[in-house]
Amino acid sequence: MAPDAESHRAPSVGTRDAALLAGLVLAAALLHLWLTGTTLLSGDEAYYWLWSRRLQLSYYDHPAMMAWWMAGATALFGESEAAIRLPAVLSVAAVTGLAFDTARLAFRDIRAGWWAVAVLNATLLFAAAGVLVTPDSPLLVFWSLSLWAMVRLLDDGRARWLYLLGLSLGLGFCSKYTMVLIAPGIMAVFALFPQARRWLKSPHFWAAIVLALACTSPVLIWNAQHDWISIKKQLSHSFDAPVSDPLKSLATFVGTQLGVITPLIFGFMLWGMGWTLWAGWRSRQPAWFLLGATSAPLLAFFVRHSLGGVVQPHWPGPAYLGAAIATSGAWVVLAPSWRRLRWLWHGAIALGGLLVAATYVQMETARLPIPLKSDPMSRLGGWDQLASAVEAERTRHPDAFVFTTKHEVAGLLTYYLPGHPVVFLTGSAGFPRIPSYDARDAAALPGQNGLYVIKDGFYAVQDVRRSFRSLTLLATVDRAWGGKVVDHYEIWLAESYGSGTFENK
Repeated sequence: MAPDAESHRAPSVGTRDAALLAGLVLAAALLHLWLTGTTLLSGDEAYYWLWSRRLQLSYYDHPAMMAWWMAGATALFGESEAAIRLPAVLSVAAVTGLAFDTARLAFRDIRAGWWAVAVLNATLLFAAAGVLVTPDSPLLVFWSLSLWAMVRLLDDGRARWLYLLGLSLGLGFCSKYTMVLIAPGIMAVFALFPQARRWLKSPHFWAAIVLALACTSPVLIWNAQHDWISIKKQLSHSFDAPVSDPLKSLATFVGTQLGVITPLIFGFMLWGMGWTLWAGWRSRQPAWFLLGATSAPLLAFFVRHSLGGVVQPHWPGPAYLGAAIATSGAWVVLAPSWRRLRWLWHGAIALGGLLVAATYVQMETARLPIPLKSDPMSRLGGWDQLASAVEAERTRHPDAFVFTTKHEVAGLLTYYLPGHPVVFLTGSAGFPRIPSYDARDAAALPGQNGLYVIKDGFYAVQDVRRSFRSLTLLATVDRAWGGKVVDHYEIWLAESYGSGTFENK
């Protein structure tokens, strides 16, 4: 049975524990920083780097927080891969500390904090978050900060935590739209537990909501200026993307989650989420209930989403923050009666740690015998060779602009080509999706030649043929990872652009 919430406070963090935690976080950050500087960017990372070069209030795909952070990092440390990924390194360090303290406070036991650190860092999803920068980097920070602020509010009842909660919710929305999915769980705690419900009558509660809404204003202003294109895209992505085989899509989603969380830890997390919901309600422990209410419904949302469209493995990531804390606390509370399962608990974390280590080795060396189709790290290889081939053709055709069909490739070519030239994107999605150029730049292209970079592009060539006087294949490039060919690219000379391909329709 749970301890009485009012009987005692959480144990303080001693000097030894604080020093050990700081040392572990610093060691992990240094490892992550080293890895980030020795591997090429992925397509998504290069695309986000494009955002950071022309800052806006928000962007077509996501809000702008990650671009703002990246711009700060590159302004201070240059535009190396390590500098671009620095926000990811720092974000995971911050999340680790917040998860530790949230678990300590919620379960009034410092052991829960240490288990939360171990569980999180034994998942491939969190390991990847420390070395690859995406909008999830700031999202995870503000999601974990929201949980921490809410638990602090429940722990000592000071109004300042309400304002921190409002700030983190608003800034989280400026990081990624997924942040809205934490709100129902938080509001459930305010509605269902008396010690939280009393705040509903406080002016501080409503002032915190105003603060949260004010922090979302950059996203709302940008969308209002662009016909709500980004919010419409996200809504369509979530609810209007049918798949031919929903059960196969669901099975794929479950399989990817087992992979990125690791099977044993995933099973423990499901148990932890369910237990904190049940035990939190039954024992009147709002902090426990909060962890389940902000993780289980989010995972259920993406299960439902997988029946109607493809769900990327990292999308449910924030659910596992609360789940890791919930599972760690549940293990500490129930440990005396679950002694026979200690081997399974320790084995789950050890297996996760080994898989994380193998992932980092593969990221650095590309030498593990992993099939290319099963190796997500293969997306990090060969982009410098492709850029070198394109640059050779730019030398031969100095007046030609560069264009491609994929926004990820546009970002990679812009980054790895000398001088970071503008790389145009075919189709009307070129702007506002690619912030490097706008309609005025596209309007200046008629009459010019272009270098068209595509992957195995028979249909891509046919799509643009009507817009150019002629197309001639100049070169083919094999993109390799670990000595194996991942895919093939073609470079075409497209002569005398007319109209159509780059118009905003």
